[in-house]
Amino acid sequence: MNLQSIQDKHVTIIGSGFGGMGMAIQLLRHGHTNFEIIEKESDLGGTWRDNSYPGCACDVPSHLYSFSFEGRSDWSKMFPARDEIFNYITELGVKYNLYDRTRFNTEIAAATFNDSNGRWHVETTTGDRFETDILVTALGQLNRPKIPDFAGKQRFKGPIFHSARWEHQHDFDNKRIAIIGNGPSAAQFIPEIAKIADHMTVFQRSACHIVPREDKPYSSVHKFLFKYVPGFRAFYRRLIFWLLESNFLPFNELPDIPMLVKFLRLTGSIEDRIQEQFDTQVTKPELRKVLKPDYPLGCKRVVISDDYYPALMRDNVTLETSGIKEIVANGINTNDGKHHKFDIIIYGTGFESTGFLAPMTITGRNGMDLNEYWAEGAEAYLGITVPNFPNMFMLYGPNTNLGTNSIIFMMEVQIRYILGALASLGKKHAQAMEVDEGKLQEFISYVTRRLDTSVWAQGCGSWYKLENGKITNNWPDFPHQYESYVGRFDDNCYSYMPAPGHKQAAE
Repeated sequence: MNLQSIQDKHVTIIGSGFGGMGMAIQLLRHGHTNFEIIEKESDLGGTWRDNSYPGCACDVPSHLYSFSFEGRSDWSKMFPARDEIFNYITELGVKYNLYDRTRFNTEIAAATFNDSNGRWHVETTTGDRFETDILVTALGQLNRPKIPDFAGKQRFKGPIFHSARWEHQHDFDNKRIAIIGNGPSAAQFIPEIAKIADHMTVFQRSACHIVPREDKPYSSVHKFLFKYVPGFRAFYRRLIFWLLESNFLPFNELPDIPMLVKFLRLTGSIEDRIQEQFDTQVTKPELRKVLKPDYPLGCKRVVISDDYYPALMRDNVTLETSGIKEIVANGINTNDGKHHKFDIIIYGTGFESTGFLAPMTITGRNGMDLNEYWAEGAEAYLGITVPNFPNMFMLYGPNTNLGTNSIIFMMEVQIRYILGALASLGKKHAQAMEVDEGKLQEFISYVTRRLDTSVWAQGCGSWYKLENGKITNNWPDFPHQYESYVGRFDDNCYSYMPAPGHKQAAE
């Protein structure tokens, strides 16, 4: 893919997690050097920089939760711990010299498209201003911690913090600790804290479906095959991909199922594995009543763990299902009138996931405000581009989240699409490009139709959707189907603004 024709175009990438780094690396690999990464923190890494809580690890096998173009032969085990992933990220940052291409400790406050010159005017929270031709947002969907607005939380005298902003300076040994929430992050640190706490109480609003993790270290034989046998690592990665594809079957009506997925389904369903683990590990009758979800599998994000249930079985752990009335100076009062005394409170309450690109103010062509355009919920063509916002591309945008496979796969597909768009911009000698409104509406019609038959539309509340019920986060089909939609850039879906000196963009 030839990007030499757009060397005069400056690309600004916002965010330095997997999406932003992947975009930057692929620009370099395709010969485009005129770009900069903007990062609000002091290091690369996104969510793997921010989340450092005990037990933090990936829920996707390592050979699929890494770039296909930057594979590793020496992953220690199937599901890598946080430090191993973070090291992978920072090593790539060094290899591709991304540290020198990143403006750290810089947060974008606003970006405004200038209709007269076809460029974006960008302003930081400190008041600095600059111009760029192309915006690529790579903020992710899980970057802003969600803190419940409990009455009295400011009165608590002990440490109180969110798992994504873990405060390592505290001594957790022999303390009475409250965990508010029981989602995927909480399910990882709960077993670790349970080992050292005097007593731990987990406040559960609703039960989760727990899928066995079955983590295993890679043997020396595996690592030899990954390193020295041509094609083996790629084959293994693809095998994992299709195994995870088979897990999507309970999530939506599927008129056309690939034969390979049908075959893999015969090896045992995810529902069977969940039930077997529940029956084996949850032995206390009183907990069996409250740990069994009352909603369909996948309606909320599933939790992958082998040690969450055993942690709740411990004598020093209590599962509390009464709602929280208020937080007081020395603990928590629940709706049943009881007082619970604690030394430390930890939020495991997830993230503000539906406010895409927040808190930035994005103003497009003719003064269009993105927040107004998205008043009823975020929408984007293929989850990547939005009408009235020329030369703006999103990674991990609306309706591209997954419940069963690797988001790295989705972002790689999106990065290839953006590279195709940039190549088209150069080929047509255009200053800017904008997706047609009609194409977006066709795509949203398809997405809405498929989401209406999905498990996410079946009544439970989740971080996948808004209060009005609109599902803004999830892709409604198999990931390989997303690849078929996004795999080839189609310039017929876009209009082009001619560059200075060209009367009109080439057809």
